[in-house]
Amino acid sequence: MQFAPSTHFVSFSQDVLYRGAGFSIVWPDILWLIAIAIFYFSASLARFRRAIAS
Repeated sequence: MQFAPSTHFVSFSQDVLYRGAGFSIVWPDILWLIAIAIFYFSASLARFRRAIAS
């Protein structure tokens, strides 16, 4: 489940809402979310471009 964005979002949300964690605590989760978003966006953009070209 390391590559599922919901895992990192839940961890991030719990840290901030329940524990009052600052950026120094939650930056790994934010970094994972950004990396996963870039991957999914790139994959969907490539599929979209292939669909348009066909």
